[in-house]
Amino acid sequence: MTRTTALTALLVLAYFALLAWTLRRRGPVVQGPWLFFFRAFFPNWKFFHAAGRAPRLYVRGQEATGTWTEWHLVYPRLPRRLVHVLHNPAVNLALTQQNLVDHLANDINELPEGADIGQHVSYQLVSRLAREALAGGRWGEVPMISAPLPACNAFQFELRMERPELVSSADSVQMLQSPVLPA
Repeated sequence: MTRTTALTALLVLAYFALLAWTLRRRGPVVQGPWLFFFRAFFPNWKFFHAAGRAPRLYVRGQEATGTWTEWHLVYPRLPRRLVHVLHNPAVNLALTQQNLVDHLANDINELPEGADIGQHVSYQLVSRLAREALAGGRWGEVPMISAPLPACNAFQFELRMERPELVSSADSVQMLQSPVLPA
């Protein structure tokens, strides 16, 4: 084992020990900004708990004329290829970003009455994700939203709970709509 490898392993172990110590010190309720650092290492496994609606991110932009575009779904549906079994960075990035949306939905559900979700890290990260999608972000070769949008001065994002086999907008439940944000 090289010296660099040993130092890296020691730092990773110290990081997890520090997180575990601070979470344990806070009491039996595990929540707060330190928990979010743990969630970076583990996916959201809540989809195993129940079938039904899943969180979906929508974004729209406001043009210079003041008119709003339609809502556009930001959801990773990338084509599968055989080479993706070995190397798949675009799909991994897309799934990680969808995991952010799942964590935001979880944080909204656990939010105490009257609390502001805008202060949560998950809200801020999803806000950046929505801004990136509006600006023409891509997952590899695939755009984050299906239609190219004109240049926008402002945007909004919306979190909706939808069934995977969504047939009509009546099956969609709005969970959060952001205020108007600068693009």
